[in-house]
Amino acid sequence: MKNRSRIALLVVMLFMLGTISITAYQSLSKIVTVIDDGKVTQYETDATSVDELLKQLNITLETKDIITPSVDTPIDNNLKITIERWKPTVNFTLDGQSLQFKTGFKTVGDIIKAKNLQNEEGLIVEPSQETMITDNMKIVVKTTKIETVTEEQPIAYNTVQKETKELKKGETKIEQAGKNGTQRVTMERTYVGNELVSETVKETVVVVPSEDEIILIGAKDVVKDTSGISYEYTKMYNMEATAYTAFNGDGWGDQTASGMRAGVGIIAVDPKVIPLGTKLFVEGYGLAIAGDTGGAIKGHIVDLFFETKAECREFGRRQRKVYVLADQTIDVLAARNQ
Repeated sequence: MKNRSRIALLVVMLFMLGTISITAYQSLSKIVTVIDDGKVTQYETDATSVDELLKQLNITLETKDIITPSVDTPIDNNLKITIERWKPTVNFTLDGQSLQFKTGFKTVGDIIKAKNLQNEEGLIVEPSQETMITDNMKIVVKTTKIETVTEEQPIAYNTVQKETKELKKGETKIEQAGKNGTQRVTMERTYVGNELVSETVKETVVVVPSEDEIILIGAKDVVKDTSGISYEYTKMYNMEATAYTAFNGDGWGDQTASGMRAGVGIIAVDPKVIPLGTKLFVEGYGLAIAGDTGGAIKGHIVDLFFETKAECREFGRRQRKVYVLADQTIDVLAARNQ
């Protein structure tokens, strides 16, 4: 009976001791709210100061972190503790667009992943993605973009020149106006950081062909007399020219080797060079006919008829261009007398 009473008494004493301990703990513990870099957590603690609480919770403060209230603040029930973690400022430029922000990431690569750029092909990052973040760091990122475009472009017409005897030398005429064509061009363009760095033509299809401009270039050899009349020629000789006249008193007459009567426009030639009867134009003399020969007229020499000896003496001996006319039907004497 006595043993039972002792056991009952012991149970009562242990119960009372436990109740007192729990009550004592509850009276010492407090509810604290910790906001760490925006993350809100409530704790029940018996710590007496903020510093002791941080140690209990294994919360480490860095040098530039800001905590409110200070670490030596006593713990009160329902105390709110705010920790503002220091973060470096980063100047981030993506394809020419810049922004500045604070970041808690450790490396440049962490930011690239946060921006969902890690799978971009041809990504250019400066500095490298392994670089540790520092305050006021400049990060430049350029994406590579390849696009295929098709556009219509003009085909410039070509200019073709054609010689023609229908025009005099120095004259031109547009026979056919040029016309641009159209082509459809498919290109592959590569952009790095929104800047075009290369362009490759993949396909070209002619939609409308261009039409050449045709310009006729005068090829007709002509010579002009003093009145501005042009004569086409087929050949030109550089010759020595002398002068003669008909004089009955010294054996000269007006009969020529060709049978024509001597006169202005009738000249003596070497038939081996210029056949008799050839219609000519002589520089400084005008239209002429190869109508006579002479013992001294050999090779590239012509003898020009003048009406008087005075004119012959004045002319003397000169270098002249002699042109063979293309139109051998021309009436030289009639033309000279116009």
